[in-house]
Amino acid sequence: MIDRRTLLAGLLAPRLLHAQAAPPTILAAGATKHAVEELQEGLRAAGQPVPAAAYDTVGALRDRVLAGERPAVVLLSAEAVAAIGARVAIPVDGVAAVGRTGVGLAAPAGRPSPDIGTPEALRAALLATDSVAVADPARGATAGRHFMGVLDRLGIAEAMRPKLRLVPFGVEGVALAARGEVPLAVSQATEITDRPGVRLAGLLPDPLQLWTVYQVAALRDDEAARSLLRLFTSGAAREAFRRIGFQPLA
Repeated sequence: MIDRRTLLAGLLAPRLLHAQAAPPTILAAGATKHAVEELQEGLRAAGQPVPAAAYDTVGALRDRVLAGERPAVVLLSAEAVAAIGARVAIPVDGVAAVGRTGVGLAAPAGRPSPDIGTPEALRAALLATDSVAVADPARGATAGRHFMGVLDRLGIAEAMRPKLRLVPFGVEGVALAARGEVPLAVSQATEITDRPGVRLAGLLPDPLQLWTVYQVAALRDDEAARSLLRLFTSGAAREAFRRIGFQPLA
């Protein structure tokens, strides 16, 4: 015979599993991750509810929304937000700019890093290095996709192919550099700036740079979404994004 406690546990288990599988309130690209975490920590320290966030590449998160997922807000590139807005109703005044960031190279802290200030210098530095970590462009990584195009433009795509260490996210490549497992890692500058164990070796030179504007967009017309929109456009948010390297739009 099944006792009451066993029966109750069996009835509650599906509910607990459903609660644990609740969708995140925020979907955020890796370039914004450290700022989002700082703001979450601020809420936690103030004793306020902390919204759950999930992180992935811009392309992967865009596709999740287009497939039907509806978080309260997304923090994605302006291009991805526009693609979502073409198919999903975004509330009036539901989009705001976060700032812009460029693609850069991370190098282990305490080690010499190469000159990458010109296309010629970047080409020489890449050819001289043993390996470069880069987010897999097939997963929709903005910096990874752009970097592959840069290699083509420099005429070294084939020479670099065996040196590339593909990772799911740019932050994982930066972590490899921080541990000294690769001498260089490609990512958005905001995923490199002020990270332990690494330093920003430099941004890609201007002729090869990709500046990406990021936005926060509300995907629901409810108080949760409006509250998060206010949070991510607050003075504290502007400072958090600035600290990780986002530049304000002119």
